[in-house]
Amino acid sequence: MLTNSYRTRGANFAFLVGPPQNLTRRDGMDIHASVCDALGVDDISFKYTPGDGGNKNFAIHLGREQGREKLILEINGPVGDTPLRLFCGAEWPRSAQAAFQDFDIACEAVFGVLGDGWQRVLAEARVRGQVHAKGDSAVSFLSRDVLGLPDEGMSFAAFKYETDASDSTPEDPLANPKRDVSIEVLREDPRCVYVEVMSQWPQIATPSGQTVEIDPGKVRAFDSPPSDYLRNTVEYTESAVFPLLDGNRSEEAK
Repeated sequence: MLTNSYRTRGANFAFLVGPPQNLTRRDGMDIHASVCDALGVDDISFKYTPGDGGNKNFAIHLGREQGREKLILEINGPVGDTPLRLFCGAEWPRSAQAAFQDFDIACEAVFGVLGDGWQRVLAEARVRGQVHAKGDSAVSFLSRDVLGLPDEGMSFAAFKYETDASDSTPEDPLANPKRDVSIEVLREDPRCVYVEVMSQWPQIATPSGQTVEIDPGKVRAFDSPPSDYLRNTVEYTESAVFPLLDGNRSEEAK
């Protein structure tokens, strides 16, 4: 299968949490110490940017690099009534599962410092990767085999689709997130196809362009660790996105 060549380029995860609250440099230093202890490392960088109480967010930034592998943790906000954003990012992780585990540990360390009283209102996971195109030309592969288009004279090809979120269930709070899928030629290596899948779990599912009456029974819970949301995204990639790449439209057209 084509997708056996899949490599994870990066993964991101974010929680939006409330209520809006300014975190101080002292808070940031406590978070830095807690994350270092939890991950068992002492080489994580720390930077704090104060907010101005108006249009400028405060930001706490932690980072660690080992070669091209990077781990990023950011907390920023608030402006007005917007919630805080807790973001975890990994670039070229040694493995996707290792990155997901680091996110779990880091988020738990952060919430351990913040304490009780925080409400999670949205979760977002994004996984980025690449696969080697059949025939060593991602342009030809995507245009001809996947999209069924003539590839003569074509220098780039891409397609994307989105799905709306719908209600979760008591049995599965991760059910029915919004999906945003992008597939395109990898510009830095035109032999490969770039694949990016974003999944977003809102507290209340509101279809695009619509307003809904809030039903307390349909408010999504956010009790799962980051790894669960990321694995859900990987599972969707494997079950719904990879089959698009493993088909062969050019053969069907003959």
